[in-house]
Amino acid sequence: MRKIYLSLIFLFIGLSTLYAQTLKGRVVDTETGEPVPGVTITVAETQQGTISDGDGYYTLPLRAGDYTVKFSFIGYETQSQTLTVNGPTTLDVSLEESVSSLADVVVIGSRSTEVRTMLETAVPIDVIVASDLRSTGQIEPTQMMNLVAPSFNSSRQTVADGTDHIDPATIRGLGPDQVLVLLNGKRRHNQALINVNGTIGRGSVGTDLNTIPAAAIERIEVLRDGASSQYGSDAIAGVVNVVMRKDVGTYATLHTGQQYLGDGTNLNLGLYQGFKVGQKGSISAAIDVRFREQTNRAGDYTGPVYVNWNGTTNLTTRQTQYDQDRALIQQNGFKLSKNMLIGNSAVNNFGGMLNGNLPLNDKTTFYFTGILNYRQGQAAGFYRYPFQTTQVNTAIYPNGFLPEIHSTIWDGSILAGFSGEFGNGWLWDVSNVYGSNSFRFDVKNSNNASQIASLGASAPTSFYAGQLEFSQNTTDLSVSKNFGDQMGLKSFNIAAGLNYRLDNYAIKAGEEASWRNYDPTSGRAGGAQVFPGFQPSNETNPYRSVFGAYLDIETDLTEKLLLSAAGRYENYSDFGDNFAGKFSFRYKFADAFSLRGSISNGFRAPSIHQRYFSAISTVFVSTVTGLQPRQQGTFPNGSTVANAFGIPSLKAETSMNYSVGITSKLGKLVNITVDAYQIDINDRIILTGQFNRGTTGTGLQIANILDAAGQSEVNAAVFFANAVNTRTQGIDVVITANPKIGQGELTITLAGNMNRTEVLGDPKASATLPPDQFGNILFNRQERARLELAQPRNKFTLGFNYKIGKFATNLRITRFGEVETLDPSNPLLDEYFYPKAITDLSVSYKFYKFLQVTLGANNLFDVYPDKLQKIQFPTATSTTSLDNSSFGRFEYSRNATQFGFNGGYYYMTLSANF
Repeated sequence: MRKIYLSLIFLFIGLSTLYAQTLKGRVVDTETGEPVPGVTITVAETQQGTISDGDGYYTLPLRAGDYTVKFSFIGYETQSQTLTVNGPTTLDVSLEESVSSLADVVVIGSRSTEVRTMLETAVPIDVIVASDLRSTGQIEPTQMMNLVAPSFNSSRQTVADGTDHIDPATIRGLGPDQVLVLLNGKRRHNQALINVNGTIGRGSVGTDLNTIPAAAIERIEVLRDGASSQYGSDAIAGVVNVVMRKDVGTYATLHTGQQYLGDGTNLNLGLYQGFKVGQKGSISAAIDVRFREQTNRAGDYTGPVYVNWNGTTNLTTRQTQYDQDRALIQQNGFKLSKNMLIGNSAVNNFGGMLNGNLPLNDKTTFYFTGILNYRQGQAAGFYRYPFQTTQVNTAIYPNGFLPEIHSTIWDGSILAGFSGEFGNGWLWDVSNVYGSNSFRFDVKNSNNASQIASLGASAPTSFYAGQLEFSQNTTDLSVSKNFGDQMGLKSFNIAAGLNYRLDNYAIKAGEEASWRNYDPTSGRAGGAQVFPGFQPSNETNPYRSVFGAYLDIETDLTEKLLLSAAGRYENYSDFGDNFAGKFSFRYKFADAFSLRGSISNGFRAPSIHQRYFSAISTVFVSTVTGLQPRQQGTFPNGSTVANAFGIPSLKAETSMNYSVGITSKLGKLVNITVDAYQIDINDRIILTGQFNRGTTGTGLQIANILDAAGQSEVNAAVFFANAVNTRTQGIDVVITANPKIGQGELTITLAGNMNRTEVLGDPKASATLPPDQFGNILFNRQERARLELAQPRNKFTLGFNYKIGKFATNLRITRFGEVETLDPSNPLLDEYFYPKAITDLSVSYKFYKFLQVTLGANNLFDVYPDKLQKIQFPTATSTTSLDNSSFGRFEYSRNATQFGFNGGYYYMTLSANF
């Protein structure tokens, strides 16, 4: 690692005629008078534009006429100038710096050609510029957004198989798959991994935002409103649009830091280069390299190691076996402290981006964006102790072992398109984007216990466990025109479009030893411990096609009243069609007060992953003797097992979204937005609870069904099902102020989200099995809490950013609301975790015009979430068990998380702009 540090530091230091009329000028910084290169200059009435050169100069050929010219650049207030061109014209502009502006111009949520700010839109939108993201001291986009967007939540998971390597992200407390992600305004593909372990978003498929190089991001727009009618399936909670940089210049950043406890070292190198091509074009490239070491917050283990003294209720026998176990622990020098890895997984991430915008002529532009990302991850499961003879080959591991999951994740996308103008003001755009994601599982430091008799100490300890793959190809055609002038209105924009999408999902089997039970009569577990490989019976390679068409109308009916309506039809080859519509408005009483609102219906088609995923995996469930491993089968809809349990075929989730809000601009200093919302979702898709086999009653009935379906080695079955209806209600508040304090500039931001999700009515029981027997299995208390209580019900952020001369400081206090967990069947094991506030502080100094150093601390006061309270685990003298800690190994909950449990983090960042 030291060599890598030195190499990167040295690398970082080393990098430290068609028109008769012409509009030209220079763009400078208001405060310093220095030129501002890379400013984007666009003409609102046309498709024309250019970029300022290294000395701030620009030239733009225009026909004679009246124009509105917009000047925008990262870190500066966007400025618009209206002028008349009738001969050579000069327009010099001074831009004011801005740390973050609530009034940033946005493009998401509307297809109108009118320029609108966040205060002028009909629905709530956050704009998070690159400087906001960098100020967090984080190196991954999901964690950056978690600290600056109050309605956005993302927390790293632990001991959760593949989900240790990809962070689930949500908006307004809903699911990861109810958020649509766009890249440069185009739909981005999902990840291949489906979250099937006990985490936030269990049963869902999200989009991995961390595959996007942070150094390449210009801004992130978060539309906090249902938008299925505009963008299609998944946009129930909202839309995240990541806009790539295209400015001219060089940017480099080097970040290093670690947790207060000395682990979890991070190293990040980001490089960006933008080139001007011709008068109006640009090509930019970026590289992002991240090294993240693991953290470990495991507690001390108090359970059996060599002798299972907890397997008997006879206290005399227990004490004898306990003494034997302790003697062997001492004799073998077995480490009881932190023998698991509970915290961040280790991840090395390498990403690159190429982005281009090339005018072919005055009315046609070719654009493209390519991203490639490679990630290696390492995480661990539950420790296998020597007494667990059905899982441990003691000839190889006399002291047991900690099995590891090693991930290899490839993600790539290429977007290419043409845009332009034809006829009398018709704008058109045609594009194609292909994206793919693959997740390879390798298991190391493990064994297949069923090979003990045949191979003994020569049995393999590493296994290729298979691979998940997902790809998506989307073709779009859109046209739009503003008929405002013809109709005597400020604007009357009509947009229409067609798109065709092809999805492909594949599961590839692992090597035979990763999944096979070679000795089924022995009672030993088959397959690789921690993650049994995908079997040939799990292999699948389905395709599905999606056709969509939309119509969007938006008009400034008066200077004060904005109306918008949209409708979208989509047809899926594998389950049917759906229609979504939306109406929204904004009425501007004055600059100091506007009223806005919307009503829409939406939908989320079942993902192709949810329809076809199947696997046999090892999960740990709570029992009176602690957490015990179970072979759990996830069976797809339409399979023999699903049909035997009466699980119906999946259909689309449908939703109704309602929102109303106010916006206010109090002079030049204060901006306020307040938005209330309600989201009703019907037929929400969940991953059911476990249908566990047993020897009597319901358990025996389940065992008979599984045996009849040829699944005799499976202890439990789970399915995807449209099982529940939910209602989410909440309020978003954003207040910013920019008071002048002496010679410095202060930006104050108060942002908050309050929300509550509740399940409406009883869960929908199996079509075959009686509700009184299976209703609580299909959707038990634990799964209900995962939807209602596992994410913070509120989050507030208060930030102060002050800049004077070469100094800048950023102080941010974030309060995370309470979370709860419920046990599947025993209310005595329920846990409540109180709200917590964490403080982040950084100080920056600009040594030269181009070089800045930042020192900072995230979670300055080393705050941790509440520890688990239900930790009454069995002892040698007591069989009483009320334990959520798995014999002390877990000190913090992994089922409900607010901000993680790694504690304080300090860092240094060097950044340079040329």
